[in-house]
Amino acid sequence: MGQQSFSEIVRRVVDADPCVQDCLARGLVNYSELARRIKPFVEAEAGKGASLEAIKAALIRYAQRLRERASETPQRRLMEVLARSALELRTGVTVATVRLHALPRLAEAVTELVGRARLLFLMQSISSVTITVSSEYFDKIREKVGSDSFIEVYPDQAVLVIVSPRDVVEVPGFIAHVTGILAKNGININQIESVHTDTILVMRLEDALKAFNLLREAIEVAKRSLEEQDLGGKTPGGEEAG
Repeated sequence: MGQQSFSEIVRRVVDADPCVQDCLARGLVNYSELARRIKPFVEAEAGKGASLEAIKAALIRYAQRLRERASETPQRRLMEVLARSALELRTGVTVATVRLHALPRLAEAVTELVGRARLLFLMQSISSVTITVSSEYFDKIREKVGSDSFIEVYPDQAVLVIVSPRDVVEVPGFIAHVTGILAKNGININQIESVHTDTILVMRLEDALKAFNLLREAIEVAKRSLEEQDLGGKTPGGEEAG
C-alpha cells in the first residue's frame, strides 16, 4: 500500500470522530497514544498490519495540514458562529402537548394571546401539537382547549435561547455541538426548535441554569480559541509525553 493511501486511511479514521480531529488540529494530543488507540481501526481498514511509527507519522502530517487550513475548516466556522452568539434565559414557562383534533381550538386560543404573551411557540407533529407558553397564560389555554385534550403538561420549565449571527443558517453541526455539550453534562432537553438564527432549548429550570453557565463558558472558550489561532498562526502541539 502506498504512503498516500495509508495517510488517507488515517485521515478517515480521525475524521470519523470530530472531537479527535479538533484536538489534533489544536495540538492537544499525544501522537503516540493516539496512534495506539486507532491502530486496530487503521489495520482493519487497510486489511493488513501497520506500525505505530507509520501511524504516528501520518497523524503528525495530518495535524500540520489541519493547522495550515484552520481558517477554512467547518470547525473554525462553527467556533466563529459560537463566539458571536449570545444567550437569553426565560423562566416561568409551561410546555404542553395536545391531541391533534384539538388544534382548531388551540389555534383560536393562541390567536388571542399573540402580542400579549411574552413567550409563545407552537409546533405541530403528525399526531399532536406542542405549545410552549408563559405560565400565566396556560390556564386560559386549558380552559379554551379542554383538559381532556392534553397528553402531557410540563410546568416550571425554562427556555434558553441561543441568538446567533446569520452565518449559523449555513454552518453544519452547530446544534449538534451545543446539544453535545449539554448531553455530556447530563442535561436533558425537553424541546428543541430552530427559528432562523435562534436556537431554542426548553428544559427544566434547574437544568436551564446549568446549561446557561456551560454554554456561556463554551462561547468564551470559542473566543479565546479563535484569538489564539489568529495570534499564533498555528497552535503549539505534538509534544510527546513518552
